[in-house]
Amino acid sequence: MTIHQAPKRTKYNPFVYFVEGLVTLFNGMVVTWRNLWRPKVTVRYPYERRPVPPRYRGLFYLKWNEEKGRLNCVGCTLCAQACPTNVISMVKIGKGQNAGVSEFTMDLGRCLFCNLCVEACPFDAIYMGPAYELASERRDACVFRIADLAQGGEEAVRKNIETVMRLMAEEEQAKPAAAVHAPRGGHAE
Repeated sequence: MTIHQAPKRTKYNPFVYFVEGLVTLFNGMVVTWRNLWRPKVTVRYPYERRPVPPRYRGLFYLKWNEEKGRLNCVGCTLCAQACPTNVISMVKIGKGQNAGVSEFTMDLGRCLFCNLCVEACPFDAIYMGPAYELASERRDACVFRIADLAQGGEEAVRKNIETVMRLMAEEEQAKPAAAVHAPRGGHAE
């Protein structure tokens, strides 16, 4: 077994430290000189904006269905159940195929932007858009209501509620007519 001796101390030589410092300074200046001629990567943010990728997870929107004249959301609450932070709350109106929502609220101050609510929606009613400037000094500014999220704003929400109410009324009128024509006793005659 060999025991290694500690290296002997060398005498302090200021010239050696000076040369080592110059070499280190020169290496740093070489890196700086190389980067001076490379293309700039800085974006002057408020004045210049980088393009947002197509699958970016930004602010949420509720889709408007032109054929039905209402929002796609039927208030099934699957998105709210899928949300790990309980960001989504809604008030459902109507039943069955004619159901809709009168209130839909998202607290984006707690949102993880995980996209689980979008994936859980069977009606393709909610999607994430390219908007990313959501910062605010007030906490209540992060709470988005149905008029903020719906394509078309307040007018779309008003039309949505009117359409759902009209469909509910038509369904109620159709029930008595269907009851008159239904066979009694469970037998077909």
